[in-house]
Amino acid sequence: MVHIGKYSIWLVFSAFGASSSILSDKCASKPIILEANPECLEISDVDATPPINEQGPVNSIPQNGPSTTTGTVGKWSYKPYCTDLISDIQSKLCVYTDHSFAQNRGISIFTTPQIADEFSQLRPLQDPSVLAGINNPRGPWYPENLPGRGIGLLAKNNINSGERLMAYTPLLIMHQHHQMPIPLREKFLRLAIDQLPEASKKQYLRLATIYGNSSVIVQDVIQTNAFEIQVGGQMHLAVFPEASRMNHDCAPNAQYFLDPLRITQYVHAARSISKGEELTIAYSTPLDFVSNRQKHLKKSFRFTCRCSRCLTGQAADTALAEIKSIESSLADWTKTSTASTKLAERLIRLYRQERLDGFLDTAFGYAALTYNAIGNSVQAKKYAHLAAESGAMKDGPDGANR
Repeated sequence: MVHIGKYSIWLVFSAFGASSSILSDKCASKPIILEANPECLEISDVDATPPINEQGPVNSIPQNGPSTTTGTVGKWSYKPYCTDLISDIQSKLCVYTDHSFAQNRGISIFTTPQIADEFSQLRPLQDPSVLAGINNPRGPWYPENLPGRGIGLLAKNNINSGERLMAYTPLLIMHQHHQMPIPLREKFLRLAIDQLPEASKKQYLRLATIYGNSSVIVQDVIQTNAFEIQVGGQMHLAVFPEASRMNHDCAPNAQYFLDPLRITQYVHAARSISKGEELTIAYSTPLDFVSNRQKHLKKSFRFTCRCSRCLTGQAADTALAEIKSIESSLADWTKTSTASTKLAERLIRLYRQERLDGFLDTAFGYAALTYNAIGNSVQAKKYAHLAAESGAMKDGPDGANR
């Protein structure tokens, strides 16, 4: 480890560190969960679902609100409802709901009993004060119906780079188990949504869908809006309704991360945003070539991206190829390396040219390392600081330690 004053070089590449937390970001992309053709499903298919191993009446929600009993319910507002044992994960999957979570916003998680046990010990479920200032309904944006893009979020006023745009907890977290039949999964997920407070339930069901098929409405919302995360070391999908209103761009002006201690997704401005400008995030990695980005977006979200980087096509790919080439040179520490501060500065300019401001931590990191290698501590400190700031927007302020 090479130290530069109070900055540590390892902090520069905090994004590459693995997470050991119960809850963590995994990636921006959202995998397909409706693997069968949901357009062939009818309401009757869901109603005809094979019997569920019930620990209570699955379609019966207590008339007087959530249960307050203890014992098997524990921290949860309702008695869990579980599948049979699923052989490939050697566990059941159960619906757990905390109706009063986050000042009655509520949260439901469909996962294994072991993960639910660990999840219930997280501080926000033990101490509501941890979420002070989270889920604020007033942000520097407003929803607007945009031609050809559905509902998006526009800036109320000019927004500075680094300014917080929103911070919200999810309404639903779902274990990413691919082998469960669609109708069976839908039945459990409907219960998960039904057990949320009424306002949260309506907010969830108002989100955009891909298929528009009411028989798989809960999964359709997940398909269109979920973020992939790790919970208890296993992949899950989480729905944050407010961030889900942000449309995609391959040069997004916003960047997000998940705070594992608060079960909260934070979104910040990756660069200055003008009043009336749409707020965007990336649904696929912007550091991939146009054809690969288009394939992913078409497969997962059923749309063709027409952002400026996709429309310029070859020019954007040429710049991206140069970015990858320079990064390869800067990562080469052999005697024949062509790495130089000039190359590092060129890399930063290319990121900015392509409006990849939310991903500049890598370029700043290489600049810090390169300047440090020639003994220029002033520039090394400058870029290490910028790398840490930029990385914090993607991985959170404690990203290097997770």
